[in-house]
Amino acid sequence: MINNNEKTNSYATIIAENSIEICVAKTPAEKREIYRFRYQIYVEEMSKNLAEADHNNKLLYDELDEWAILLYAKIGSEIIATYRINIGTMTDFPQEVIKFLALDTLSNYVIEHGSPKFAYATKVMVTPAHRSSPALYLLMAKCYEICCYKQARFLLGACNFHLLRLYEQLGFRRYYKNFLYPGYGLLVPLVLLIDDVEHLRKLRSPLFRIARKRQSVNTSVVEWFNAVFTSNSSVINSQLTTEEELWSILCKRLHGLPTAGITLLQDLSETEAKKLLHSCGILVQCAPDDIITFQGDVSYTYNILISGRLKSLTFRRPSKEYSTPGQHFGANGLTEQNTHTQDIAATSYTEILALSGIAFQKFYRSHPEIAHKVVKSIINTRKELARIK
Repeated sequence: MINNNEKTNSYATIIAENSIEICVAKTPAEKREIYRFRYQIYVEEMSKNLAEADHNNKLLYDELDEWAILLYAKIGSEIIATYRINIGTMTDFPQEVIKFLALDTLSNYVIEHGSPKFAYATKVMVTPAHRSSPALYLLMAKCYEICCYKQARFLLGACNFHLLRLYEQLGFRRYYKNFLYPGYGLLVPLVLLIDDVEHLRKLRSPLFRIARKRQSVNTSVVEWFNAVFTSNSSVINSQLTTEEELWSILCKRLHGLPTAGITLLQDLSETEAKKLLHSCGILVQCAPDDIITFQGDVSYTYNILISGRLKSLTFRRPSKEYSTPGQHFGANGLTEQNTHTQDIAATSYTEILALSGIAFQKFYRSHPEIAHKVVKSIINTRKELARIK
């Protein structure tokens, strides 16, 4: 049975979807509006320091825009979201893109099976007022349809840690090592296998309702990908792991209960802590020299060291290190957006638990009692640290 609130939310979603129009930019004027929209989000809102930004004209564009498909969502005449897709063979992409997305390895499949095109999605953004709307899904759905039409087997991209849960919900997978991109920080390469309809079904991805209607699906790409990239992978997919499984993994990693080893959880019951971690957390692996936080960047996560070692590159004398499992590092980006005060890098193979501020906003609405305890814990910890100093 659907209650009144569910009916209202469902009706609101239908209205929102009906009012959002998905377009492909064709004219120079449309493209310029997208470049201006990007500048507003990345530079003015998120304070990113990007070399390609045209500050005089307040535009953001680069060489990939010259041959990209530029999608945008609008309500009336207002752009509320945008998504860029480049579809081509490996030789069409800059060398740096080939390197950090491992296109040379992926090309082994596409060459053998006669489907040489890759799709690379970047510059994905939604205006703050519409980040809870269907805008991102509608853009993703259009992107998926374009990939099917163009016969691209792999839809590739990359994101920061706080967005990993969102992309895994859609059906993307982590498959390769992290890389540093100037102005954007440490990014994780992602891939959506266009033909892996079963994966989309298991995830209950919103893309499944499109994928299930496809007449022809090539499952050999899924088998090949799993053999090459995931057979020895230590990646724990946030959407395929239950509360109990994640809790068990953390207990083993921390050699004890997370409620005992993680200060943030100290006021929560075991049931509450499980729900918070499963709803907002994601385990991420980092290699030596991966710089996880950058001084001056806005934080969108609450980072907890699970294993390995970290050090500050900012405070060298005395050297500040992080080596205690359960230890928090970096600025709080869970309950508010603060600015990092240090560059912090991994000095060994490291695993961290990143709690997403975006996921916490949703969690706050569905579990306000637990969320209030988390906010109070962070405030109390901050006061205690100030008192000690």
